[in-house]
Amino acid sequence: MKKSFSEFIKDRVFLDGGMGSALIKAGVSSAGAEVLNIERPDLIRGIHEKYFSAGSDVVYANTFGCNRNKADLSRYSLKELIKAGINNALDACAKYGGYVLYDCGPTGEMLYPYGRLSFDDAYSIFAEQAEIVKGSGVDGVVIETVADLQEMRAAILAFKEITGLPVVCSMTFEKSGRTFAGVSAESFVMTAQSLGVEAVGANCGLGPESMEPIIKKMSEYASVPVFAKPNAGLPAYVDGKTIYSVGAEDFALQMKKLALAGASVLGGCCGTDEEYIKRTIAETADLPLSEKRTPPDGVCSYSHAVLFDGKRPFIIGERLNPTNKPLLKKAIEEDDFDYVLSVCVEQAGQGADMLDYNLGTPGVNEEEKLKNAIAYAQAVADLPVVVDSPRKNAMESAVRTTCGVCVINSVSGEEKSAEKVFPTAKKYGSYIIALCLDENGIPKDSDGRIEIAKKIIKRAEKYGIPKNKLIFDPLALSVSVNVNNAVTAIETLRRLRDELGVKTTIGLSNISYGLPDRRKINGAFLKKLTEEKITCVIADPSLKENDDRLAMRLLEGKDRNCEEYVGANSQTPVAEEKEVADLTYCIKKGLIEEAVKAVKTTANENNYSSVIEECVIKGLNELGAAYERGEAFLPQLIAGSEAAKSALAYIKNKFIKDSETAKATVIVATVKGDVHDIGKNIVKAVTANYGYRIIDLGKDVPTEKITEAIKKYSPQAVGLSALMTTTIDNMTESVERIKKEFPDIPVLVGGAVVTAAYAEKVGAIYSKDAQENVKILENLFGNR
Repeated sequence: MKKSFSEFIKDRVFLDGGMGSALIKAGVSSAGAEVLNIERPDLIRGIHEKYFSAGSDVVYANTFGCNRNKADLSRYSLKELIKAGINNALDACAKYGGYVLYDCGPTGEMLYPYGRLSFDDAYSIFAEQAEIVKGSGVDGVVIETVADLQEMRAAILAFKEITGLPVVCSMTFEKSGRTFAGVSAESFVMTAQSLGVEAVGANCGLGPESMEPIIKKMSEYASVPVFAKPNAGLPAYVDGKTIYSVGAEDFALQMKKLALAGASVLGGCCGTDEEYIKRTIAETADLPLSEKRTPPDGVCSYSHAVLFDGKRPFIIGERLNPTNKPLLKKAIEEDDFDYVLSVCVEQAGQGADMLDYNLGTPGVNEEEKLKNAIAYAQAVADLPVVVDSPRKNAMESAVRTTCGVCVINSVSGEEKSAEKVFPTAKKYGSYIIALCLDENGIPKDSDGRIEIAKKIIKRAEKYGIPKNKLIFDPLALSVSVNVNNAVTAIETLRRLRDELGVKTTIGLSNISYGLPDRRKINGAFLKKLTEEKITCVIADPSLKENDDRLAMRLLEGKDRNCEEYVGANSQTPVAEEKEVADLTYCIKKGLIEEAVKAVKTTANENNYSSVIEECVIKGLNELGAAYERGEAFLPQLIAGSEAAKSALAYIKNKFIKDSETAKATVIVATVKGDVHDIGKNIVKAVTANYGYRIIDLGKDVPTEKITEAIKKYSPQAVGLSALMTTTIDNMTESVERIKKEFPDIPVLVGGAVVTAAYAEKVGAIYSKDAQENVKILENLFGNR
């Protein structure tokens, strides 16, 4: 009897090779390949059969571009294209006894807040496919070639919730070890596993040799099988044809290294065919599977992980809480997410490891506020999230749309609390802060609190939640109420650690409520908690440890009625909340509304030119340098560009006459056959802020439309983008036509499949990313 795909994927498994390259090999354009499912079914079935015949256990249906954003729906419906693609693969599979996966590619658009697509919009695009795939006969779903972790989450949830099929997924990484959107390998693995996928992998973008360190990193974090589907090296354009740098024999030898690095499932992407698969199988079929290690324990954002390794207590920034903060309360009420972001960015700069998001204030829709604030802030303040809300709908909605693996704050020993929190935590793989209290309140001694902790652990097990997902708070009550409260909290913490073997945290600042110079007490308490090896603390990240003698005596229960401490310390005034006012800082941190406030106080009719150069451009340059060093990622780059755009819009509307011109006009386009325009849109957003007029022709743009636009707009430069290897020939055609008709106009080319060698070959200028694009244009036109 045939194994279920979920069981089969745990063995040594071989996937298929590239579909687009197989079509090109057959003399057929891969542009709009999904239409061939209906118009050339024999060709598509034949390609699947060649892979099965070569030894592939699994083939991907020819459905990669089957979503409403990318597919050509002028002749056939999405349902017709998907059904035909699945049936072709199933027909080919019938005589080989293999497995068929529905192949789901990315939407081709950026998600909120730096694109038009919301998380719910992205989910609906994938859900539309899932409804068609449900009951179609495929063995599972593969989500591949995705660069945005939030988009990956939306796809996984849609297919798991609607189809119930096994889901495997892979992202496309660069040599840096991150996707172009800044997603780290470990964040991807931790997030995908938390959502219950059957396998994780890397595909496309790189050849097998460059993919090896990524596979090693993924294997360190994976408890599920890891798969590799690399390209046949880098593409090059030779004698009018696209060829790849790695032949089948060398590919197979390099795939052996990937298998030894931890990949148990192997296949090929662009440039590979059945010969690549056959040779890979010959080299790797007899290799033993790598032994699976226990994956690290921790949470993550899209860009990095926080591992609970016990080396130091992690700081959960507590300041995003409107209690007694009128400016924050006003910002929440008015949807001033930029102010919320400024609070997050400041805490991140002060050393917070995670951020607690509490937006509960009377009279607001907390569900919408919390979800939107996290989505907006997390893109730039890229720290793992602690979702803090007592309202089930708000908590559930925020956890669903939080990118990465988050913490839910909190659950108690009450049964109704468990019913509210545990199902959500289980579904999304979240960690949970568990409070040592129940319907009877907070026990006075550690015995009572430990009993509640045991009850929570037992109840969590019934929901399938292991105790390593629980972070217990022994509860810190103010020593002003009872001088032994700190002693009881630390004793409980110690017993939680030693007797129950669980993670611990505490709301640190509660300990000093009602007393003068609270930071002195809080710093002393932090020192004690660090000595007790607490897992994490909820605190002001600017707080420093201290060993103040009177504060220590107070915390040790030796200062009756707090008389010694109060007598020696005067009340410290509460610091007022401050607003960000430095324009350069606002741009570097992506604070859009704050940038507008700053430019209004900085620029006037006499200095606006120097403000542009010394604040706006300086901020962009410093952010760009951080991006190139790998210290900032794509979301931060886009956010900074949007902040600069807002500041420049104010200056232009207020001070600049219409007659003042841009440095240069630049036409940008994604070439014919390619519907991916994320990279082009990023270039557009960043470049425009340096004083360039950008004419955007969109995606899938034929050469004729580009040349017509050149005649119409008389640009000083043209920028072309291509992501797919199968459309690089179209880029070549466009470059050659432009160079022939407009020899004096420089052509910049970029995209995942474009290299410096290719650009030189076709007489273009290679631009690897948005920041490089600016440098090239500044060298050409910066003095205008």
